[in-house]
Amino acid sequence: MHRGKGTSKPSRKPPTQRASTANQDPLLVTETEKLREICEQLGQEKSFAFDTEFIMEDRFKPEIGLIQLATDNVVALVDPYKVDDLSPIWTLIADPEIEVIVHAGSEDLNLAHAESGLLPQNVFDCQIACGMITTDFPLSLARITRNLLRVRLHKSQTLTDWRRRPLTPEQMRYAADDVIYLPAIRRAIQTRIEKLDRTDWMGDEMSRFSDPATYQRSDQAKAVRLKGAGSLDGLGLAIARELVGAREILANEYNRPVRTVVRDHLIVEIARHRWTKPSDIRKLRGMNLRNSALSQLGSAVERACALPEEDWPPVAPTNDETDQEAALAMLLGSVLRTHCEQQDVSHQLVASKADLREFTRTRVRSEPPTARLPLDGGWRQSFVGQLISDVLSGNVPVRVKDGIVTIGE
Repeated sequence: MHRGKGTSKPSRKPPTQRASTANQDPLLVTETEKLREICEQLGQEKSFAFDTEFIMEDRFKPEIGLIQLATDNVVALVDPYKVDDLSPIWTLIADPEIEVIVHAGSEDLNLAHAESGLLPQNVFDCQIACGMITTDFPLSLARITRNLLRVRLHKSQTLTDWRRRPLTPEQMRYAADDVIYLPAIRRAIQTRIEKLDRTDWMGDEMSRFSDPATYQRSDQAKAVRLKGAGSLDGLGLAIARELVGAREILANEYNRPVRTVVRDHLIVEIARHRWTKPSDIRKLRGMNLRNSALSQLGSAVERACALPEEDWPPVAPTNDETDQEAALAMLLGSVLRTHCEQQDVSHQLVASKADLREFTRTRVRSEPPTARLPLDGGWRQSFVGQLISDVLSGNVPVRVKDGIVTIGE
């Protein structure tokens, strides 16, 4: 499956300069010793681009089909079916002295963490960084490459099965293009970041890739995110939490994606009815598990029902947003968008509509937020959080004239 997807001292090469490896044939790495040599070189250069091609449509855990690595001097495609030990790559990614350049790299870094248990360090995500210098977000790699380097990528292998061998020259070229241009893109972005004095923003935003919480999601968090889970009471959420855990075990056993084993809405339905008998659970349309698996789901419901109430997950607050709060949140959205457009920053990167609604709710009702809000900390707070607080409190006026929003005097 292919996705559209600290800081080293930037080079002073012109932003439009192509990567020096652009016209070179990528090196296919099929031996562990050769990978160690490549990784030693990458470590000496202190910065490299990283990407993976993986397959996850028909299995429990994503299967890595190819790993791409590049600097201005080398581009390597690592065959994980031939290389016995991939740890030199994971070690580089976890080295705080070596920069890892990615584009929309969350899934790739999640894979690296899952494979090694190591936390990525010193990450530079070009897609996120672009949101700090342009109102367009999220941008595909093809668009970023075209906008910053004047290079057109030809994406013709998006449906490739990366498990099949041998790889064709077209597949290798496609995979190499995902990393060849990233070092030059990174330099172009960094030049603009420094000109706008937003280097601190970058460090703040990229630090989340080194936060253990980024790579952890509990069964409770997964249960709360189920579609329809908002209608469940405390016991229902406890049941859903146990069912999510049981589903993970079954998916691992069957080596299938979790949502194909038991669909999300079926988990919510079981939790709503508190069914424990396999005969009841089997009646659900789309439930195709054998009796032993249905018994595991029933046992999960029984475990949840035996829990004391204090161990139930908290119920999400009722959406009792008033018309006034909804109108204020829309106003703040206009303020945010206007301010971001004036400063060449993506409003989608800064805050979501849900963030603005929660921000409005906590200010109007003088209530503490259920979790830390993005606009209340870090670079977002200094960039626009205080501004919209002042708008909400009436300290900064907002005017509309000829269809244009004006903030302040």
